[in-house]
Amino acid sequence: MIEKNVSYNSFQKKIVPYLDGSLSKEETAEFEAFVLTHPEFENKIKEKRDELETIRAMIPAGLLTKESQESMESEMRTSIYNLIKEEPRGFMDTVRIKWEDFLNN
Repeated sequence: MIEKNVSYNSFQKKIVPYLDGSLSKEETAEFEAFVLTHPEFENKIKEKRDELETIRAMIPAGLLTKESQESMESEMRTSIYNLIKEEPRGFMDTVRIKWEDFLNN
């Protein structure tokens, strides 16, 4: 059961990078294969897409330079990632989470 949660959480962390197209081709294929075998996960993707669209709609894009827009989007992705990231419950969790972060970046 722990392995399933680890896998599910690691794919949940990839939703925003998937939506913004920053996953590699291999990661995208792996993510899409996971979604095909976990249809309930599509709702999480839709919810995150809707959240991002709501946030983007609130940003006065016409008043920002391209660099400012990219910077704000990067900060937004980081903030969202920090909201959903898993907090370690011990040393082994810390090591696992650091290892997953290393592999995902």
